Amino acid sequence: MVGALGIYFSIAIGVGDFFGAFLARRAHAFTAVLTFLLIGGLSASALLLVVESDFIARDVGFGAAGGLTVGFALTLLYHGMAVSSAAVVSPVTAVITALIPVAWDVSTGGSLPGLVIVGIAVSLAGLSVTTFSPELGERALAGVGWGLASGTCFGISLTLIGQAEIESGMWATVFQRFTAFALLALIATARGIPRFVPRPLLRQGLIGGVLTGTGVGAFVAGAQRGSLSEITVTASMFPAVTVVLAAVFEKHPLRWWQVIGLATVVTGV
Repeated sequence: MVGALGIYFSIAIGVGDFFGAFLARRAHAFTAVLTFLLIGGLSASALLLVVESDFIARDVGFGAAGGLTVGFALTLLYHGMAVSSAAVVSPVTAVITALIPVAWDVSTGGSLPGLVIVGIAVSLAGLSVTTFSPELGERALAGVGWGLASGTCFGISLTLIGQAEIESGMWATVFQRFTAFALLALIATARGIPRFVPRPLLRQGLIGGVLTGTGVGAFVAGAQRGSLSEITVTASMFPAVTVVLAAVFEKHPLRWWQVIGLATVVTGV
């Protein structure tokens, strides 16, 4: 069950991130993220109808706290992929995203088997290859920076919502999405940034919003039914989806060594 939920998260977030980068190149990154968050919040609210969920203040608080960072995580990620390359930004984001919840799990009494340590080392080795992209010049280094910042925010957010108990169901997901939306909407309004993508881009916004909202719901459900480390690791393969889609449909440069590096990252995960 946990593995299946993690795989769904990887596919949903991978496709959602592809659409997010697509929108960020045609509108402001804040605009793309706000569209995703609103649609994602509505999608997560629909899950309340099919997943038994009790309103527990503690878990709602974890969801809201996670929302304070996830909006910035998405903005950093989509902007980074728009100005650099998905092949550079997405794998860095994924590894940092996975490391933070695993570190928290260990620090609070969880175990870290030797195979997990090997997997982390393999993933980091793969990153060193994947992020080498001479044709991008300084944009490759900038992409690493955006990935590190985004992964840190994602890791904190997932660690927080991963604390929700199974009895609370999807409430943490709902409050994560809507808290992030409210925060970024205030910032966008103050800066005069449009809050929603224009009509010609609405289809991509709807698809991306539904996928990312239900993907986070799958992560929460997995954390509630297994360990935080288990769901985080199985959910960290989304870069493969994003990078392949970007290479096929957006013609992003993807060299042979980056393919090897990406495969190494996924193998490490």
